[in-house]
Amino acid sequence: MFRRPAFSQEEQYSLPACLYQRYAVKLFSYVCRHVSTREDAEDLLLEVFLALLEHEHTLAARSEDEQRAWLWTVARNKVIDFHKRLARRQQTNPFQQASEVVDDERNTPEAVLLQKEDYHHLHSFVQSLPAKQQEVLQLHFGCGLNCVEIAAVVRKREGAVRTMLSRTLNRLRTMYRNRGTN
Repeated sequence: MFRRPAFSQEEQYSLPACLYQRYAVKLFSYVCRHVSTREDAEDLLLEVFLALLEHEHTLAARSEDEQRAWLWTVARNKVIDFHKRLARRQQTNPFQQASEVVDDERNTPEAVLLQKEDYHHLHSFVQSLPAKQQEVLQLHFGCGLNCVEIAAVVRKREGAVRTMLSRTLNRLRTMYRNRGTN
């Protein structure tokens, strides 16, 4: 688990420290899901908060929602930049690495196999979605952002995000129901 360092009382009241306290764990979780190593995730989180320090004065004049949206946008952009750098070096794409379902001793081998099969189907269905729909799902379910926050991160209207999320979930339900008929 990612641990926040302790701050002195003076540091707790600075804008970067407050934003770090509020959002570092969720941002770290988001970044971890998009990079292959914990060290890369820590480096990207550091880059996000270094950018915050560089823009502290302009962010101080913004509302809390605008500050949060700015942080998520920067984190998203840092992840995108990271993958662009990887592509230039012609390395493998970490998004292709699927995580394994943890075997629970209480489950029978058959139940574990069925659970893995269901996970594989769902993973392949999500991977078949357009990148923007995948990102909206990740931000909503993986990071716990609501539609207003997602709209600020992906730079779309809230209504467009709600519609996209609803249609994406309906599409996944249909794909999942029809998985045995193909």
